[in-house]
Amino acid sequence: MKYKNRELKIIAVDVFLEKRKTRVYVGRLTFDKDAYKFVYKKDYLYAKASIPLGNEMPLTQQEYTSRALFPSLSDRIPVRENPAYPDYCNSAGISISENNSLILLSAIGRRGPSSFIFEPVYERDFDGETCKRFRTELGLTIREFALVFDVSTATVTAIERGKNLGKEALKRLEIYCRYPDVAINEVHIRGGVLHGSKKVKVLKALKAKGADLDIDRSKDSR
Repeated sequence: MKYKNRELKIIAVDVFLEKRKTRVYVGRLTFDKDAYKFVYKKDYLYAKASIPLGNEMPLTQQEYTSRALFPSLSDRIPVRENPAYPDYCNSAGISISENNSLILLSAIGRRGPSSFIFEPVYERDFDGETCKRFRTELGLTIREFALVFDVSTATVTAIERGKNLGKEALKRLEIYCRYPDVAINEVHIRGGVLHGSKKVKVLKALKAKGADLDIDRSKDSR
């Protein structure tokens, strides 16, 4: 599936119960070793107002496994014989020949007659090694990089060594790497910590990175 002009792998589906003003996290569906597994979140499982995701998954235990996609979830995916099936796929941005149930469920089966909503969970491909490459492309030391992007030097060091993912910091740094315009804004705000000539070089590198991404996106859109 394409997301923000790049190919991402869906590794799970998160299920939510959408009410009038709130959305409650129900649990996660995964597929591994030829079996589907759904795990209720404990808070949801024991809440008084909770309703089961399906008849085959009552609120009597936390985990359920099945060789085939659970019937209650399979029913959310339109059958291929449906004349409107190609339109469903086209509007969701997936191929009509797509067979991955996780993709189908989170794309064309995302919303249905029930109040349950299915959201895709993507595999993250931005790790410590990618973070380090981004920093070195900008010509920044760990200290400078941390100061400019408002992250502690200890966190940057841990991320680059793969010892501590620092999830929230990693998400922020991924945004700066994926969207150079956002990073440029940060440099303008906090770039005073850098020597004047280095700040100019960082901005130049980010603008070049943004131009390269624009070229890639234009190729993808053809």
